Amino acid sequence: MSTLTIQRLEIFRAIYENGSLTQAASELKLAQPTVSKHISNFQRTLGFDLFVNEKGRLRPTVEADALYQECKDMFDQLEHIDQSVQSLRRGSEQILRVMIVVPGAQLRLFSDAIRAVRDRWPDINLIVSVGGRDTQIWKLRRGEIDLGIGTPKLPHPDIESVVLTTLRMVGIMPITHELATQKKVSVSDFGKYPSILPSESTLYGKLILRTLEHVGVVPDTRISADAPSQLPLLVDSLECLSILDMITAFHPPKDAAIKVLPLDVSMDYNVCVNRIQGRVLTPQAEFLIEKLREGLLQEKQRMERQL
Repeated sequence: MSTLTIQRLEIFRAIYENGSLTQAASELKLAQPTVSKHISNFQRTLGFDLFVNEKGRLRPTVEADALYQECKDMFDQLEHIDQSVQSLRRGSEQILRVMIVVPGAQLRLFSDAIRAVRDRWPDINLIVSVGGRDTQIWKLRRGEIDLGIGTPKLPHPDIESVVLTTLRMVGIMPITHELATQKKVSVSDFGKYPSILPSESTLYGKLILRTLEHVGVVPDTRISADAPSQLPLLVDSLECLSILDMITAFHPPKDAAIKVLPLDVSMDYNVCVNRIQGRVLTPQAEFLIEKLREGLLQEKQRMERQL
C-alpha cells in the first residue's frame, strides 16, 4: 500500500500551514488526537520527521519544506476539485457569493447592481461579504466565494481578473486650503505641504508612493491611513493634502469639507472583478458583472465632469 494518501497529505498540509495541531484539526474538522495519530504514523512510515516542536509551535523540517513544495500543485488541484464538487452539490440552487473589497462608496454602486440581479431573479440567494486582496485570493481558491470585486488585478495564476473600468487617483484637501483654488494639484506639493496618504499596505498605497518616488517627491509619511474611507475626515481635520481613489474622494462623509482636484501626473488604477481561472460563471454572475460595469462607467463620467 502506498505511504502517500490524500488524507495524510491533507493533514500534513494543514499542520504545515497552521503550525499547530489544534488549528489544523479545527480546519479539517477532525479531533486533535486523530490528527496527531495520523501525522505520527505518516512520519514513522516516511522514516523522517516532518515537524519539530518549538515552544508550542510546530516548525517544519527541511524535509517537510521539500515535501510541501512538491505537493503544492496537487493541493491546488484538489481545491479546484473541491470547488467543482460544491458547485455540483448546489445543483440548480441559485446562490451567488460575492466579496467586495471595501465598504463605503463602492458599496452603493454594488448595491445598485445587486438590486438589478434581485429584480431579475427574485428567488436568488445572495451572500455578500467584505474582504481585501489577500482574503479574496484565499476565499476564491477555497471555493468559498464566486466573485471578488473592487481590487486591482490579483497576482495569482489560478485567478482571472477582468477590468470593469479604469479610474484615476485625485488630490484632496480642505476647502479652506490655499491650494484649493487651483485647477490641478502638483505632486511636488506633497513634498512641500503636510500630507496624509494611504499606507503602503492598502490597495493603492504602493501605486501612490512609487509614483511620488519616481518623480523625486518625498512626502511626509508620519501619518498614514489603512482605510481610504478615513482620509476625507482626516484631511479636513488635520488641514493637509492626500491622494485618493476617485470613488471615495467624490463620496466623502457628510462632515468632511474637502476639495477634489486632478493631479498633474497620470496615476490610474483598475477596478476588477476576480474569479477562478476558467470557471464557467452562472447567468446571475455574468449579469451582476455587466451591471457593475455599467454603473461604474456612469459614475466615472459623472466624476470626470466635476474635475
